[in-house]
Amino acid sequence: MTSVLRYALAIGFSLWILSGPLAIAQTSSAHELGVRSFSGNYSVTYRGIRAGNIDFILRPATSVESKDPAYVYESIAHARGMAKLVVHNTVREATTFKLEQGTIKPVHYELDDGSKDTDEDTRLDFDWPGSKARGVHEDRPIELPLTNGVQDRMSAQVVVMQMLAAGQQPDKIVFIDRDELKEYQYSRLREERLKTALGELDTVVYQSTRANSDRVSRLWYAP
Repeated sequence: MTSVLRYALAIGFSLWILSGPLAIAQTSSAHELGVRSFSGNYSVTYRGIRAGNIDFILRPATSVESKDPAYVYESIAHARGMAKLVVHNTVREATTFKLEQGTIKPVHYELDDGSKDTDEDTRLDFDWPGSKARGVHEDRPIELPLTNGVQDRMSAQVVVMQMLAAGQQPDKIVFIDRDELKEYQYSRLREERLKTALGELDTVVYQSTRANSDRVSRLWYAP
């Protein structure tokens, strides 16, 4: 139960509307790509029960030495109500990525459950010249092969938003989920108009699925 709810608070909640962080043009400079700072707060429900809030933040990265523009995209989850009985801390998940000729390439990823213990945390560094992702997952060292296009869980979200903003349809995305490489298939379901705190929004509904898994995630994008 704890791990399922923790995952729900981290990335998989019932209604997910992402809009605004990227305005992508068919160019390669950071300015022309229109990547800009973004902050949004979203409500989380788990099986119909209010479980908390998540802040999504996109900001320039100041710790990366690179000729290419670099950014941090992070989610900070706060449990509320009964959810605090099983998720006591603030959960943070973040990617640091570069825009290399318009392509998103993750540099560093971390998942921190907010506790002093590290047995449920993940940290990854992406060595693109060496074609390896190395780090620690649940206190165990991991090393995974890197090929062009591989993302982490957070940068994969930015890739989808980038594609939608450019008028492209997301298809298959391979990303590292904790200590595994997983391939997800994205498919467009429908358009839907939603009533939100911002007013009515026209959204596009996508779902992501993975072979040999019965988990289906549905996402409402307002590109």
